[in-house]
Amino acid sequence: MTAPAREDGRWARRIARAVGIAGVLLLVLAVRVVTASRAELVEADRLRERGDVDASVAHYRRAARWYAPGNPYSTDALDRLAEIARGAEAAGDRDLALAAWRSVRGAILGARSFYVPHAERLERADEHIATLMAALPPPPVDAGRSEAERRAAHLELLRDVPRPSPFWGLVALLGLATWIVAALAFVTRAIDEEDRLVAAQARVWGTVWILGFGSFLLGLALA
Repeated sequence: MTAPAREDGRWARRIARAVGIAGVLLLVLAVRVVTASRAELVEADRLRERGDVDASVAHYRRAARWYAPGNPYSTDALDRLAEIARGAEAAGDRDLALAAWRSVRGAILGARSFYVPHAERLERADEHIATLMAALPPPPVDAGRSEAERRAAHLELLRDVPRPSPFWGLVALLGLATWIVAALAFVTRAIDEEDRLVAAQARVWGTVWILGFGSFLLGLALA
């Protein structure tokens, strides 16, 4: 094999290794989200079967809050909360219905980053919350308003939610890009041809990797 061919082979292996590392890290994060969501859902189901519906609502909310695209447990938790809320409404249990719908709303808004997931579910939850709130005895300031007017006012307040911040969304995207590039650079530059660690390069690209990952998490949290 010629020297250029051997060099190309080494770069290909390094790039493949870097891509593999980045993939493993993303997989670890995804597994963490899915397993935590499933654990909360299982606990919520157990509490609900035992008759402790109020406590189950809190765990369903946590399960739904562990959102990731394609996570079935998060979606199942939202379904359970909506089921509890509708059942409570039918039974005239306004407090439980409000708690469940508010949990749907809180979980969805708590999971937003660059976008708001489950937008249709959020809209339905807002409508139910507004209807339930309007049916409560009005405070003195709203005594002259009809129930329909109070509902409209509640709905307007509920839908007045700040959109995800473009700035922090950009920070998250740049952090993700930096994280991936740093992982590639670490494998291709911080490890020599004999698979030994190059200390100076390892410090540089390891630091960049940490900063990129931190920026990604910060952007997600504040977007």
